[in-house]
Amino acid sequence: MKIATPASPAAPLARRAATTHIPYRPDIDGLRAVAVLAVVLFHAFPALLPGGFIGVDVFFVISGYLISSILLRELQQRQFSIAGFYARRVKRIFPSLLAVMLACLAFGWYALFPDEYGQLGKHVGGGASFAANLFYWAQVGYFDTSADTKPLLHLWSLGIEEQFYIVWPAVLALAWRRRANLLLVTAVLALLSFALNAAGIVHHATATFYSPLSRAWELLGGVLLACAAHGRPATASTGGKANLAAGAAVLLLALGLAFTTPERFPGWRALTPVVAAMLLIGAGPGAWFNRAVLGSRPMVAIGLISYPLYLWHWPLLSFAQIVEGHLPAPRIRVFAVLAAVVLAWLSYQMLERPLRRMKGRRARLQVGLLCVLMAATCLAGGWLYQNEGLPQRAPIRDNLANQKALIIVEDKANAAACKQRYGFASDYEYCLITWPERDPDVVLLGDSHAFHVVAGLTDYYKSRGENLLFLGTRHPYWGLPGREDPYQKATQPMLELALNTPSVKTVVFSAHLKLNTGADAKIYVDAARETYRRFLAAGKRVIVMEDVPLLSFDPRTCIKRAGVASSATTTPCAIPRAAWDKEIAEHEVVRKQFEREFPAIEWFRSSDALCDERECRAMVDGRLMYRDNNHLSYDGDLRVGEYFRRWAQQRQH
Repeated sequence: MKIATPASPAAPLARRAATTHIPYRPDIDGLRAVAVLAVVLFHAFPALLPGGFIGVDVFFVISGYLISSILLRELQQRQFSIAGFYARRVKRIFPSLLAVMLACLAFGWYALFPDEYGQLGKHVGGGASFAANLFYWAQVGYFDTSADTKPLLHLWSLGIEEQFYIVWPAVLALAWRRRANLLLVTAVLALLSFALNAAGIVHHATATFYSPLSRAWELLGGVLLACAAHGRPATASTGGKANLAAGAAVLLLALGLAFTTPERFPGWRALTPVVAAMLLIGAGPGAWFNRAVLGSRPMVAIGLISYPLYLWHWPLLSFAQIVEGHLPAPRIRVFAVLAAVVLAWLSYQMLERPLRRMKGRRARLQVGLLCVLMAATCLAGGWLYQNEGLPQRAPIRDNLANQKALIIVEDKANAAACKQRYGFASDYEYCLITWPERDPDVVLLGDSHAFHVVAGLTDYYKSRGENLLFLGTRHPYWGLPGREDPYQKATQPMLELALNTPSVKTVVFSAHLKLNTGADAKIYVDAARETYRRFLAAGKRVIVMEDVPLLSFDPRTCIKRAGVASSATTTPCAIPRAAWDKEIAEHEVVRKQFEREFPAIEWFRSSDALCDERECRAMVDGRLMYRDNNHLSYDGDLRVGEYFRRWAQQRQH
C-alpha cells in the first residue's frame, strides 16, 4: 500500500505503479531533485556550484534507505525473494539505461572517430555489465583521456550501487534470519567501509573514489535509517526536533555544495552530503522544509525523472565537448541540459511507467527481454572496442588517415619483452627497446613527450645499428621527491639504470616540463643541472630534445565530423609562431644558462619540424601531426624523427 501525505500538492504525481509497499514520501522525490539538479548544474556550469558533484552521494543515501526499507518489509512479511528483488531492479534500471546507451552508439556511428567510438564501445560494455567504476578505475593512467570526453563516465555511480546490491540483500536476509541486531551489523559494516575510505584517500585516491568497498558506507547510511525506522509507525512528525534536523541538514548541504572540492574526495569530506541526506530523510515528511519545499509539486516532478535525467545529461554535455573540441559555449550547454530534461521526461513517460505497470507473465517476459537486450548491448560494446571503433564505417571514411593519427601507437609485445628483460613489474615502470636480446646503446628518457618521439628516434638509431631503449619517467631529473606520484617514484631507478649501464653511450632527454626562471621552478632547474652533470661526468653523450609547440585547440577539430551539422573545422590548423616563442621565453633563458655551464650538451629543437617564421602547424601536407593539443601523432613522431636525423647527420660533418 502506498501512502501520500493528503495535503501534499505532489500527491497526484505520486500515483505510480507501486511494488514497494512502503509509505510514499514526496519529500524523498524532492531530495532526489536536489541531488540531480546539483550534479547537472555542476557538470554544465561547474563554477556556479563547485560542490555539485556531491549530489551523487545524496543519491547513495536515498538508495540505501528506500531499497532496504523494501527489503525489510518483505522479510517481515516473509515475501523476500532474491529473484524478485533483481527483477524489480531490472525494471527500474534497465529501460532508460538501454535507451541512453543505444542512443550514444547511434550518434557515435555517424559522428565519432574510430578511437572515440572504440572507447565508447568499451564504456558501453562497462556500463551494461554494471562495472563502469571498475573500468574507469583501471583506465586512469598517464595516457588516459579527459573525463569530459567520456560520454558514459557518470555510470561509475550506477556500477557501485549495483555491486552493492549484489551482496547486500543476501547479507540483510542472513542477519534477519539469525535474529542479529540489524542496526549493529549495519553500523559495523559502515564503519569498516568508512575507515577504508578515510585511510585510502591519501595514497590511493582513484581506488577510493571508484571502489564499492570504500563507497558502501554511503549507501549503508541510508540502510541505518531504514533499520531504525523499521517497525515504527509511519507518523509524520512536525515537531521542533524534526524541523531542527531538517534545518541543520539544509545548512550542511548548502555548505557542501558551495565549498566541497574534488580533491581528496570522498574521504572525510563525503560526510557532509551523507549526514545532510540522513538528517533530511530522518526528519520525516512532516518537517516544514520537507513538506513545503521538497514535497512541492515542481520538486517532486523533477525527482520523478531524476534517474533518466542523470543518465541523459552527461552524454549530451560530453558529446558537445567532443564535437566542439573545447568547452562548449554557454548557450550550447543550456540547450544540452534542456534537451536532457525533455529526454528524461520522455523516458519516464514512455519507458519507465508503462513497464512498471506490467504484472504477471508479461512482467516476467519483460524482465527476460530487458536482460537479453542488456547482454546484447554489452557484447556490442565489447565488439566495437575489439574492432577498433569500426574505422571502415561509411560516415567517417573521409580523412581516415588523419583519424588514425589520433590513436596512440604502442608496441605492446615489445613493451612486455622490455619489461621482462629489466624485471619491471608495474604500470609505472615502462620501457621499449629496439632489440630486446641486445644491450642498449642509446637511452631515451622522459615522460609522454619522450614516448611520442620514440618511433622516429628508433628508426634513426636502428638505421645506424644502434639499440634504442626508451625508459618512461615523469620529470626525468635527478633527486626529485616522489611524494604521492608513483611515476615520479619510478623515475629515479630509471635514471640510475641509464647512468650505470656500461653499453649506453648516448642519453636523450625529452619531457613536457619547461625549465623556467621563477622561484617555484628552482627545484626542477637544480634537479636538471644535477642530472646533466652526472651523465656528462659518466662520459655519456647528452642530447636534450626541446618540446613541440602546445596547441591552443584540439587537433581533432581540424577534421570535419560527418553527421554533425554544427561541426566546425579549425582553419588554419596552426598557431602563430609568436605565441610559441612567448610560451618558451623563460625556458630559453634557462637553456642559454645551461649552454654556458655544460657546453657538451647538444640541444635539438623539435619545433623546427613543425614551425616556420610565421606559424607552427598541427597539419602538414594534409596529414595531422598531433593526436591531442600537446602530443604528436604517429605521423608527427616520424616527421620529428626525420628532422632529428638531418640534425644529427649535420653534426657529424
